[in-house]
Amino acid sequence: MSSRPIVIKIGGAVAGDEAPALDFIAERIAADDDVVVVHGGGPLVSEWSKRFGLPTRFEDGLRVTDESTRDVALAVLAGLANKRLVAALLARDVQAVGVSGADAGLLVVERPDAAFGLVGRVAALRPSLLAALLDARFTPVVAPAAVDRSHELVNVNADEVAGAVAAGLGARLLLFVTDVDGVRGPDGRIVERLDRDGVARLREKGVVSGGMLPKLEACLVAAAEGCLTAIVRADREALRRIVAGGPAGTMVTA
Repeated sequence: MSSRPIVIKIGGAVAGDEAPALDFIAERIAADDDVVVVHGGGPLVSEWSKRFGLPTRFEDGLRVTDESTRDVALAVLAGLANKRLVAALLARDVQAVGVSGADAGLLVVERPDAAFGLVGRVAALRPSLLAALLDARFTPVVAPAAVDRSHELVNVNADEVAGAVAAGLGARLLLFVTDVDGVRGPDGRIVERLDRDGVARLREKGVVSGGMLPKLEACLVAAAEGCLTAIVRADREALRRIVAGGPAGTMVTA
């Protein structure tokens, strides 16, 4: 890697509102930044699960996954969602390569809570695959799947993957590109900065819950390794401000 990379986590549906984030990725690569993209695709997984008559259930923002749900989730995430993003980036002259956390054992995962089923929690990152792709001037697009220690395919929360990738690569910046302006406090206003204690207070008050919790935890994991982290709307100017050192969205620090 020529520099400390930027890790950008986006959704996996490639809807029109993700175009600014994809344009921003192409812009940063044209400026000679190393970029790793991590994607989710929860709504797409839920849509396909519904087609197959499979129930959808979440606990603390994490999808509870049995074998059938796992198979659909990985087919969608490592297949359809991943390749849609690769195609969208190729259209922007980005040499994108789709991989998953299962490839080359990229993600080391544990399954500490049987209540979640076939869901892995990231214990470590083996960065050599991503480093090799970046050194060859490719842009990795990482799907949230992994193989656990018993060689079972498992689903992994994409926000958690993004935090682990940023921490494991020593990234300088981790951006969670979302459909909201940032994290809102009890008064409904955007909280410009949060640290671990601030996150704990918001959680205790029930202000943040669901899908925002894994994002904040992932930010704290990366921030602990010296990475600047932010949760920000998919707005090109806001993303540019963060890269330039300015404020946008919610910045999370150690």
